[in-house]
Amino acid sequence: MTLASRPVRLLAVALLAVLVPLGLSSCSAGGKRITIGTKFDQPGLAAKLPDGSLAGFDVDVATFVAGELGYSPDQIDWKEAPSAQRETMIQNHQVDFIVATYSITDARKQKVAFAGPYLTTGQGLLVRADNTDIVGPESLAHNKKLCSVGGSTPAQRIADKYPGVQLQKYDTYSACLEALRNGILDALSTDEVILAGYAAQFPGTFKLVGTPFSVENYGIGLRQENAEEHQGPTLREQINTAIEKMIRTGEWRAAFDRNLGPAGIPTPTPPQVDRYDAVAAVSDIDLLGEYGTKVLRAFWVTIQLAVFSAIGALILGTALAAMRLSPVPVLAWLGTAYVNVVRNTPLTLILLFCSFGLAQTMGVTLADSTSPTFIVDSNFRLAVLGLSVYTAAFICETLRSGVNTVPLGQAEAARSLGLSFGQNLRLILLPQAFRAVLIPLGSVLIALVKNTTIASAIGVAEAALLMKEMIENTAMLLVVGSIFAVGFIILTLPLGLLFGRLGSRMAVLR
Repeated sequence: MTLASRPVRLLAVALLAVLVPLGLSSCSAGGKRITIGTKFDQPGLAAKLPDGSLAGFDVDVATFVAGELGYSPDQIDWKEAPSAQRETMIQNHQVDFIVATYSITDARKQKVAFAGPYLTTGQGLLVRADNTDIVGPESLAHNKKLCSVGGSTPAQRIADKYPGVQLQKYDTYSACLEALRNGILDALSTDEVILAGYAAQFPGTFKLVGTPFSVENYGIGLRQENAEEHQGPTLREQINTAIEKMIRTGEWRAAFDRNLGPAGIPTPTPPQVDRYDAVAAVSDIDLLGEYGTKVLRAFWVTIQLAVFSAIGALILGTALAAMRLSPVPVLAWLGTAYVNVVRNTPLTLILLFCSFGLAQTMGVTLADSTSPTFIVDSNFRLAVLGLSVYTAAFICETLRSGVNTVPLGQAEAARSLGLSFGQNLRLILLPQAFRAVLIPLGSVLIALVKNTTIASAIGVAEAALLMKEMIENTAMLLVVGSIFAVGFIILTLPLGLLFGRLGSRMAVLR
């Protein structure tokens, strides 16, 4: 061994002495992990606390089950599971299983498997504490404004059994609760245990009314392959065994009393685990027969959204273009600021501001609150406002680029003839600009038609909202997706061809 190689060997031994223990400790500590989906906004069941941790009955059930599967609490990765996304999260392997007030239904069994149930409850109604008009589901027929979450079983039941109610669908129950608190809506409907958690979170603000008018069995959702027969117990069988142990040892009752006892709900009888042998068979559903009229109605709403928003955006966008071209510095600055701010703000955020900021916080609803179609009218008009405001920024820039194609000499000639800036813009610049940018304007309009799908975020009953409902209630994902894809092609393809032809025929020859 040479003297030069000895320091190298000593250094290698020293590095091994340091890295091997670190590697062993990381293997023992990092090890296996499990990802569990749950809600983050349901007090008493699954709510995110200020310190970032989760608490609630669902969280305790999920933690107990994970423990029986060999995972400690610090080996659990929690992922938020909104109602409308639960099946997708399971099928796409984003979670190992979901414990999120997940009602077991035949339609859902076509797409995912269930262990459990681990809790049985029923649908109820939550109103403001001073409300005396609503005493139960029979009161909903009198044009009441009710909120629930799109893609959930309670929302579907309300739509099917109580057509006289004005139903507002949001993505989360917390959004419904805020609308109820602000007096925009009259009631919130979902499962009683969820409502009790909200009532306990805000003492004296809300109250439960009536008695439950459904039976909901909460299950733990997992992938179909986790329920298929193979050597050894399936994941579903292991979870069912864990639920039975939690009930048998008294941990189930203790968890319920700890999380939902303060809400005043008596502890129910633990459910009997359903050990069904196979997942439900896919039933034959006549999509066109059951949803044909709804699809046409939803696309008609989409067309109306696009037309009214296009008119509003064209007017506002033209005004903004005039401001950006104005010789008045203040107007030019305001137009530039508007375009830069709105163009770089997500459309979803703008629509949510229109709904929650303008309608709920500031009371700007754009509809008569006593109208029997108040919810529909308000949502539609707020969506048109948001789409118009957003699209106007792009129309402004499109028109401004068209103005730049007009030879500078024409504007100078107009000024030499004594035309004012307004006359110059109206008679010389804008007519040529519109002709020059017909094809780009067509592209903006096509984008607007597709952007109408975001209006579903505030409950507008357009095509995307119906597509969510159909996907929730059927297993024919590809068929449903194809129907709506073809529908939007029918709407947008003729627009592209029309504006392309107009642009070619009306182009300004230079």
